[in-house]
Amino acid sequence: MDEVSQNKAINTLRKIPVFSGLQGDEYQQLLSICTVSYFRSGDIIFQEKDPSTAMYVLLSGEAEMQTGTGGCMFVMKPGDLFGEIGVISQAQRTATAMVSQDAALLELGKDKFDFLLGKNPLVMAKILRNVAKVLADRLVSSSNHRYIL
Repeated sequence: MDEVSQNKAINTLRKIPVFSGLQGDEYQQLLSICTVSYFRSGDIIFQEKDPSTAMYVLLSGEAEMQTGTGGCMFVMKPGDLFGEIGVISQAQRTATAMVSQDAALLELGKDKFDFLLGKNPLVMAKILRNVAKVLADRLVSSSNHRYIL
């Protein structure tokens, strides 16, 4: 990845809530374990019930998350992160990710991600705190009920 592409990728990572609060060198470490993957419209990134082996950041293009019935749950746009919950929880994929417009993605493999977190406890603490916040925000926004924790 050239320097311009690296800067664009790091700027994209900075905007993702799961990675907020990291420092410059920590973003560089994160980027160093990512690979860029290219997909054509109609390509499947992963299928429902697949093992969760990577999370993805959409750099360009568009992807849809679909249920087993083929219905579109939501559309992913550049800058969106997906697949993170399965990687962190080690659960199977709960939806199929299909490219709807030619796309470039940053792929962050589970094994490399676990290695990075294991060697850098501060990065691990920041990311896991952010994941907890994202999950809490999703729970609150998906419900009209109030939860007392």
